[in-house]
Amino acid sequence: MKTDQIRKSYLEFFEKKGHTVVPSDSLVPQNDPTLLFTGAGMNQFKEYFLGIKKDMRRASSSQKCLRTGDLDNVGKTPYHHSFFEMLGNFSFGDYFKREAIQWAWEYLTQVLKIPKEKLRVSVHTSDEEAYAIWRDEIKVREEWISRLGDDSNFWPADAPKLGPNGPCGPCSEIYYDQSEDPNKPGDIESDSTRFAEIWNLVFTQYDRQEGGKLVPLANKNIDTGMGLERLACVLQGKKSNFEIDLFQPVLSAIAKALGVKLSHGNSQHFYSIADHVRAVVFAMADGVIPSNEGRGYVIRKLIRRSLWHAHQLMPGKKVKAAFLFQVVPDVCKVMHAAYPELEEARHSIATTLEGEEKRFLDTLETGLAILEQKLKQFSKQKTLPGEAVFELYDTYGFPDELTRAIAAEKGLDIDQKGFDRLMEEQRKRAKQASQIESAIFVSTELERKLAQLTPTQFVGYHNFSAKGKVLLSEIEKEKGIVVFDQTPFYAESGGQVGDQGTLEGDGLKARVLDTQKRDQVYLHYITVEKGKIQTGKSYELHVDKNRRDRTMRNHTATHLLHAALRHILGKQVRQLGSLVSPDKLRFDYSFPNPLTQDQVRQIEDDVNREILKNTQVTKEEKETDQAKKEGAIAFFGEKYGKKVRVVSVPGYSKEFCGGTHCDWTGQIGSFVIVSDTSIASGTRRIEALTGEGALEYTRQLRGQVAGIAQSLKTTPSQLVERVTKLQDAVKRLEKEKEKGLVQSVDPKQLMAGALPAGDFTFIAFQEKGIPIQQLRNVSDALQSHEKKLVYLLAVDADEKVHCLLGMSHDLKKSELDLRDMLKQLESLLGATGGGRKDL
Repeated sequence: MKTDQIRKSYLEFFEKKGHTVVPSDSLVPQNDPTLLFTGAGMNQFKEYFLGIKKDMRRASSSQKCLRTGDLDNVGKTPYHHSFFEMLGNFSFGDYFKREAIQWAWEYLTQVLKIPKEKLRVSVHTSDEEAYAIWRDEIKVREEWISRLGDDSNFWPADAPKLGPNGPCGPCSEIYYDQSEDPNKPGDIESDSTRFAEIWNLVFTQYDRQEGGKLVPLANKNIDTGMGLERLACVLQGKKSNFEIDLFQPVLSAIAKALGVKLSHGNSQHFYSIADHVRAVVFAMADGVIPSNEGRGYVIRKLIRRSLWHAHQLMPGKKVKAAFLFQVVPDVCKVMHAAYPELEEARHSIATTLEGEEKRFLDTLETGLAILEQKLKQFSKQKTLPGEAVFELYDTYGFPDELTRAIAAEKGLDIDQKGFDRLMEEQRKRAKQASQIESAIFVSTELERKLAQLTPTQFVGYHNFSAKGKVLLSEIEKEKGIVVFDQTPFYAESGGQVGDQGTLEGDGLKARVLDTQKRDQVYLHYITVEKGKIQTGKSYELHVDKNRRDRTMRNHTATHLLHAALRHILGKQVRQLGSLVSPDKLRFDYSFPNPLTQDQVRQIEDDVNREILKNTQVTKEEKETDQAKKEGAIAFFGEKYGKKVRVVSVPGYSKEFCGGTHCDWTGQIGSFVIVSDTSIASGTRRIEALTGEGALEYTRQLRGQVAGIAQSLKTTPSQLVERVTKLQDAVKRLEKEKEKGLVQSVDPKQLMAGALPAGDFTFIAFQEKGIPIQQLRNVSDALQSHEKKLVYLLAVDADEKVHCLLGMSHDLKKSELDLRDMLKQLESLLGATGGGRKDL
């Protein structure tokens, strides 16, 4: 049975059991600061488990997951992965143990036709209810039911003793016996080569409180997880997940790209690369860019580990060129049935990946040589110091896991604590300490209150003012959060910042500083200037119209920019992020090269032509599938419901978008690109301005050009010609300097040739081709001489004669005034000048 068929059959089975089939969430969790990546099927249902959302009682999904806790085991064992899919069915206060167990058994034995004698189960030592269901109702033999402790059969593991506080409960796991003789005794906990764990049923029935107290939950939940790859391995009769149909094309592509055949002796390296490249492709498709922090650092580590594994596969252990990017099309193709969106992202993923590979390969050889020296240096101690591990990470991009793996081959450990300490110090210095929380469920008092509220009605697409009734008010020292039953304030989402404005009524005057959204509840962050806000009363809400108008211009211009990039650079351009504020728009997109001046001009022209057409901007709510069929572009990583809002500029742009927009493109006014910069390999960022912002920007540029022209004593229209002449003069001087034609001036030699002039000493010097700055430096040196010195320095440079008249510091208090002398020189030279008494 093919893996795609297994996924489909599972979802169909639970749909028939009354479950809502929910698409996989992004690998980047939405609105969840506790997670770097989605690591389990239950992650996207957190608010249902907490009782914040209540519109669904049963759900089922095939969730793409990314975990990095067992990276060192990937490739070594048959079942460990960084990226995998988790099949799951969930109950939110609906059915419980009996149905979960019965349906799991029914799916495995009746739908998949797995022989009952090939299955074993485990329950928590204290869970008599689950034990009885397996023994008395499912009729599993007692010797095939294992009772295990908190470490193996409780979620989270060891929660009763160690925490964290919050929802938890016992588990029941289902195993597949891979031996030939089902009656042969065996221990499912210790013999993982014989017994493959395929399904974990979690019975969330307790609230773990301080001191380890387990309080029964009013609403008990079901959370199950079954590894799709592991199940496919069982059904396809394989000994390893890496032998199933999903991996074969990927492994073949790796072998072709490297020119190395897969064999038993090198399978660990092949399997690791295959696993990591799948993780990288899916993470990049969801908008993660390789970087040195957070999610981007995880992806960078996976890429670099893959290259190291490839290094181990090569004769002479040397990867000569990037190769992972060549495998991307095969990953996209084999996963197309479940994730067709990968194809649209394929080109940009491959481009970014190739650049990242090349960057690391440039430093790999040097880094490996230094690591080899370090390993020899500390071979007797058997431990590589944290400082050495950190140096390899900081200078050569070696993740500590990679250094550990290489060191382990030589029989050395690494000082992980020392490395972690140095990393933490670096994070503090750079103010990049992680904001990721360790708790699995974070349910604050505010969240519990918000869970009881009805969704806020947003009326701001067509109104800038409305009357809203206060449903919740959390104010302390004149600052806090207010929730209304309806609001014209747009809450930050889709890259667009939240609205600002005012609240008034019943003696109250308050400023709204920001608007955010928690699920469908709008949070108004306010500062009270006068009066007191009261729950249950209604107030007038006024959006800052000027700020909203400027934001709308930038948002609609962002859509036009996206379309223009695809028109001019190609359909491979993919939006990776955006910021829409009143002051500017920022657009991150996939493209391998900097924009040329001609491309910038073409993009600006394309957008401005559409603005001048003054086309009507349409906003419609449509069925998601229908909108996709009509060609509407969705933002990667975003999760959409059954219906979406589609914003269109007919004949030019069509995108999913819930933001606020102009009614006509002409309202944008004008559009100008301010910058195009690289933010990662294969990823660029455009910043642009519209309306008054674009006008002010051009005024500033005009002022700067006029100022530069004035300083160069020319006109703006002749500025290019003047600068060209100056550049030619600089080049000429540089050539003359190379040939020894440019003389250097030694103040000591000048002093040696000084002449007496009455009570003074006088120096007169004239030369060609000496830079003006050198003349000033000589003047500074001569001023320090205490010999009643007066000097006249002249050079022929830049088609002019430059003169400098000065005196030593000991003459500053004398009656001598060089400005009188300068006037006489002006008449002799036909020149003009000015300065101080002494210079």
